[in-house]
Amino acid sequence: MTVDRQELVIKRSEPIAPYTTFGIGGPADVLVEAYTERALQQVVREAMQSRMRWLLIGGGSNLLVGDAGFRGLVIVNRIEHLRVNGTHIVAGAGADLGEVVEAAREHSLSGLEFAIDIPGTVGGAIRGNAGAFGRSVGDICVRIRLLEGTELVDRTPAELGFAYRHSNLKTNDHIVVETEFVLTPGDRAQRARRKEKGLNTAGCFFKNPILADGQKVAAGQLLEAAGAKEIREGGAGVHAYHANYIVNNGGASATEVLRVAREMKRRVEESAGITLEEEVMVVMDPAREGAV
Repeated sequence: MTVDRQELVIKRSEPIAPYTTFGIGGPADVLVEAYTERALQQVVREAMQSRMRWLLIGGGSNLLVGDAGFRGLVIVNRIEHLRVNGTHIVAGAGADLGEVVEAAREHSLSGLEFAIDIPGTVGGAIRGNAGAFGRSVGDICVRIRLLEGTELVDRTPAELGFAYRHSNLKTNDHIVVETEFVLTPGDRAQRARRKEKGLNTAGCFFKNPILADGQKVAAGQLLEAAGAKEIREGGAGVHAYHANYIVNNGGASATEVLRVAREMKRRVEESAGITLEEEVMVVMDPAREGAV
């Protein structure tokens, strides 16, 4: 690598579990932590030149990695800068989304309150168009800086094709480097409380399904009605208070999580005739073992 060591950390046979909120995942052949655009650009360039398979991780939420780990390169995006300029907030893709929400509050800016309990980083939120209470991050961003191949390019929200829990980034290898949000002036609200940390979960495992008439149904309600909260498999089980959360209660394997997810999906199909679609990204080697 031609970048400074402070910009890049390289590890071999590194367990992926500590880099995910599930706390699950075997070793990566190579794991690198990139702290600058230049470092990220260099890592991707070398991976492409060597035709090395790679996986990008931000905060590690919304992700389940298999027990066998990942045969290739895992890139952890650590570009974490955060700047407030008037009603605009510019944040690196590796910045914690909750810290961006708090920065908005501290500067009396409104528009990001819906994201207070969304785990993960800015980059992951943009990729999945994360949201809550009818709002999404795609509604409030004006510029997204991407690494497309080895070139840095600024894009508009329209170019990313934002939809419910979706962007075009889910269908290509482009990497979010930085996002610019535009908010509105507001009163400095009381500090919001984030959900208790330390719970080993990837958040909502399934998307809220949209019916043929356009009505959106809460997956958690469907799962609760189907009796999903009683499902357990080894160290994995459905959360006692939120039926769309699978929790690693201690020592759970990815295989156990997938067995729980499959049973959750089966029960909703049987009771409501609705097929749930995964919101969590499942990365397994071999890939066929990750089917839910």
